[in-house]
Amino acid sequence: MRQKSVGVTVIDLPPRGRARTPFKVELLAGGNLAAADWPSIADDRDLRMYVFQSREFLDIWLDTIGKASGVESYFVMVRDADGRPVLYLPLIIETKFNVRLLRFMDCGVADYNAPIAAADRTLSRQDFHDVWAEILALLPSFDVIDLKKIASDVAGAVNPLAYLDCTPFGDSGHGIALSRLRDQTDTRRAVARLRRKLQSHAKGLSRIGEPRFIVNPAAAEAARVAERLLELKRRKYQRTSTPDFLTAPGVERFYREMMSPGRLGTISHLSALMIGDTVTSAHLGFIGRGRFYYIFPAYDTEFGRHRVGHLLMEHLIDQSVAQDFDTFDLGIGDASYKNKWATYHLAVYNHERAVTAAGRVYLQMRRVSRFVSASGIRTWFKTAS
Repeated sequence: MRQKSVGVTVIDLPPRGRARTPFKVELLAGGNLAAADWPSIADDRDLRMYVFQSREFLDIWLDTIGKASGVESYFVMVRDADGRPVLYLPLIIETKFNVRLLRFMDCGVADYNAPIAAADRTLSRQDFHDVWAEILALLPSFDVIDLKKIASDVAGAVNPLAYLDCTPFGDSGHGIALSRLRDQTDTRRAVARLRRKLQSHAKGLSRIGEPRFIVNPAAAEAARVAERLLELKRRKYQRTSTPDFLTAPGVERFYREMMSPGRLGTISHLSALMIGDTVTSAHLGFIGRGRFYYIFPAYDTEFGRHRVGHLLMEHLIDQSVAQDFDTFDLGIGDASYKNKWATYHLAVYNHERAVTAAGRVYLQMRRVSRFVSASGIRTWFKTAS
């Protein structure tokens, strides 16, 4: 039996060796997260979440990237028979080439995509597929399901989205369980060698000037560090012939909002390694629920031989240990330094499926584009010309 009211659907799922369990699926359009009682990163309920799906993060996302890109925003809430939350899931519908794509609220600024999940009310595989079918039915029409960077778990809890027909994302997530550093049981030789090398680089840097670390500085200095971080990031894009991510709709404004003084120390974290008044390296990360997120670093290549970016990261790791964080999250990306520091790895997946003929054409064109990029044909033609 299905009962419907405006914006809410109640599903009575069939029994599987237990009592029938109704789940209420609610879909809200727009961005009034307070009205939806969307969880804050500081929510004291027993919820598992990454910062990227918290109310604070999404409020900024909606006001910057959401507005600039013109996407449709939808917020899914699933509750059990007693009205207790089971999961919260933010989604968007984005239109490209007249094709409507169901995606996460991401656009490149979230490392892991997952719902906020209740720790003690996990959906089984079958329960999730039943609920997922209802979510898709409640959403407006779209052509393609295009979900990227699905984390295999949500801070230790099962991510039910991983029950979908997924393929590997390509890179993994990486993190450091800080208890191993705090109780000094991390005896990995590779990390010990890395620390010795960084000590040597720190000595070399001190010959230029006295290094100092700054963390979440006051407004005037924060503004200066923020400008320098964005400048260094742009230089990296130019140096590596990478498209400037900061020019994507709303992205620069998103990071500027995250670096504003009112955000620092609550959801975001701004730091730098200084020599005198010179910012040699800087980093914008996120914090919440015992986790430090290493997300947006950059360094000045004039100081590159002194590994100033690595020195700042090591300082942030040590500070996270001292401040009783549980995890230092190195984020997605299989860079060698992440593999050296990480004590665990997180599998990340994609799920894509066409639901209309237009969607099938879109995905076929995407596969052709990927094949051309992987084969090097474009490079061959550029060289030949």
